[in-house]
Amino acid sequence: MPVFERAEFNEVQYDLFLMPLWVDHAIEALRQVVSLNREIEVIKKGTEILRHELRITAQRVNLFEKVKIPEAETAIRLIKIYIGDQLANSVGRSKIAKKKIGQLAEASL
Repeated sequence: MPVFERAEFNEVQYDLFLMPLWVDHAIEALRQVVSLNREIEVIKKGTEILRHELRITAQRVNLFEKVKIPEAETAIRLIKIYIGDQLANSVGRSKIAKKKIGQLAEASL
């Protein structure tokens, strides 16, 4: 972020006897006006930078809220279904294996 510190001016040399008294005050007032205008420019530039960054951040937040999180939730749901199916299949296979072992044990007796 740009930060305004101060504006520097060259010293003006003029004859104090030839110039009216108000010239000193006018020079100081003009320096303040120029300094304040520069400060306003720097502040405007800073606000533009912040607006740009806020827009980018809002886009990223929307991307995650509206796209990435729902995609992840769908993927998690599908993984849970797959794991449940695998668990059911393994239970079924273990019952079939237990039945075959029982049949082999009866046949060997």
